[in-house]
Amino acid sequence: MHTSANKIHSLIAKSVPQHEDWRLITAVLAMAAGCIVVFGVNASLPDSEFLIALSAASMLGMFFVPRDKRTALVPVGMFIVGLTVSQLRLEQLSPERIDREVFVSLTGVVERLEYRTDRPVRLTLEVQAADKEQWLVDKNVRLIVRTGYPPGLMAGAFVRMNAILTRSPGAIVPDGFDFADYSRFQGVVAQGFATSAIEIDTSETSDFSLVHFLENRRTGMANRILSTLEQPIAGVAIALTTGQRQYMDSKTSATLRDAGLAHLLAISGLHMGLITGAAFFLFELIFAAVPVIALKVTPRKSAAIAAWGFGLFYLGMSGASVSTIRAFVMVSIGIVAVLTDRRVISLRSIAIAAFIILFLSPEAILASGFQMSFAATIGIVVAYEYVSSIRSRKASQGQGAANSRHVKKIAKYFAGAAGTSLIAQLAVAPIALYHFQAISLVGIVTNAAAIPLMAFVVMPAAFLSMTFAAIGLEAPFLLVMEQGLVVVISVAQIFTSWDFSVFRGGPYAPVLLIAAGLALTLVMLWRHKTTLALATAVLFVAYPVSRITPADVLVSNEGRVIGVHADGQVFFIGGRRGGFRDQAWMRYWSEPNVSEAGTLKRQCDSRGCITHLTESRGDMINSNAIATSKSVETTRYACSKGMIVFASYTHRRHCRGATLFLATEDIERYGPVGLWYSDNRQTIRYRWSNPPVVASTGN
Repeated sequence: MHTSANKIHSLIAKSVPQHEDWRLITAVLAMAAGCIVVFGVNASLPDSEFLIALSAASMLGMFFVPRDKRTALVPVGMFIVGLTVSQLRLEQLSPERIDREVFVSLTGVVERLEYRTDRPVRLTLEVQAADKEQWLVDKNVRLIVRTGYPPGLMAGAFVRMNAILTRSPGAIVPDGFDFADYSRFQGVVAQGFATSAIEIDTSETSDFSLVHFLENRRTGMANRILSTLEQPIAGVAIALTTGQRQYMDSKTSATLRDAGLAHLLAISGLHMGLITGAAFFLFELIFAAVPVIALKVTPRKSAAIAAWGFGLFYLGMSGASVSTIRAFVMVSIGIVAVLTDRRVISLRSIAIAAFIILFLSPEAILASGFQMSFAATIGIVVAYEYVSSIRSRKASQGQGAANSRHVKKIAKYFAGAAGTSLIAQLAVAPIALYHFQAISLVGIVTNAAAIPLMAFVVMPAAFLSMTFAAIGLEAPFLLVMEQGLVVVISVAQIFTSWDFSVFRGGPYAPVLLIAAGLALTLVMLWRHKTTLALATAVLFVAYPVSRITPADVLVSNEGRVIGVHADGQVFFIGGRRGGFRDQAWMRYWSEPNVSEAGTLKRQCDSRGCITHLTESRGDMINSNAIATSKSVETTRYACSKGMIVFASYTHRRHCRGATLFLATEDIERYGPVGLWYSDNRQTIRYRWSNPPVVASTGN
């Protein structure tokens, strides 16, 4: 039987050539599958001790298995490793959480201080003492500060304050991204806002670690840029040099995103490659120009080591996001390849980077940054390897041109930039649709114009500005950087003014992500026209199948905030307009602009509120109004008129005839809630954004 399987495998390999690194790629994919089972499917697993023993046994067992039989066992072992590291990560998380609003007095160490241009300062605090909720000690909380703070406050300082803490928000739309879990993985167990001015605790010594040093360097660099450049250019420059995006205004962010240039804001492979490339070029030039150094060491290899050191510094300065870590790992592998005279760009590098990230942070598998960063890189590398194989074949046949004119080389460069942009856009399109319900249709053109500017003007200037900031001479390089960014933003504004610049759709089921992963796997492992056609077919089938009908009504904050989507228009009532929730709800409904949303009509008194969901008025014997009731009398009236009623649990027995009754306590616990009308608008189904987890019990 085993011989027959080998023959079938050999036959497939001959007809559809496998990638030379398919064993490593398959092993890492199996590990990723184990992470998905834990974090994506929420499967119940044994304790980590059992999984560790099982992983060790599976790894050791491979040494006693014949080499020809390891092919099937390695992915199984790596799948168990993925399960193990994911389970260990879950067990590290604090089981306690804030379930209600609580007032506390806090003393702690400032871990991060985020100065934001159009919003209050946000503070991340490692709690050292709390008069209530003692379990918060040694854990992080995130606070909005509107009450004032001492000038010169930095990361590492001991501070004290009073604050109101609330539960971290989960998903804000049905089937949406769970922000509570994301915060927990970042180590943040609660959020809230300061109710007193921040005071530095002079009785304690400041705790300045390397992390705090880098955080303060980032803030210092941001202040230098703000003092040199004007907004909104300054915000983009800060995002590129320090990874801090809070200085950017929402309009510029939206413009770059719609233009397909959002990847310029998240420090990733492009930025790391350009920064280390600029450093490599400068150091090689210096080492080659100094005879004493050039005679003792190889300038190229010495420059590679120096460039790696600057890349490590840039990693710390940029905040070490998942995409930046992935880029740094790949750059590190590339540096090793330069030192050992081996090929720099390969799928092997991507697989090793993915293994390292998943081993250290397995929850990254669910992050949009991880998915889009790896998808774009895989697409580009696969295309690069395919083109390289064609060129090698032509060269071996004597078909390659010996020389090319400068004009032709320039044309090839721009064609390559456009092709790279197209491949990256196609690779991330299904992932972007799933997470953001939109993809840019002009990204190919805007990237072809922006990437050369980034490569030859913006990022080299960023490298020089960070280098010379230590002696206060960063301003000239920041001004050069500004000129490049002005052109990039202008290009984005021109192309996003077109009506067809963005495709909006959604929401989508996770099957779209699964299809994207399957398509990337096919093109990674088998470089063949058949597999490319099959991958394309998978995506075309998955797109309509994964499309979800969005809710007609979204309700949050115990019924105080309501959004309605009807006839291609959105209406809101309650809460602060233009905030993150509004933007997320607009994306959910595939609508582009929060400012274009209308306002619902609401009538309130001390007994409750009635919000009209249509222009109809008067007594409505249907579901065109939502009643948020505080009294039994209001509940009885609203129910008798067939309204949608939100009231306390205790009012349920007084409600007769309501189209739908939901407890305000449930909305606060499991909400926001989505409402779907039936075709005749006589019945309504609902679904929570954060539904309760029902534990299964055995007999």
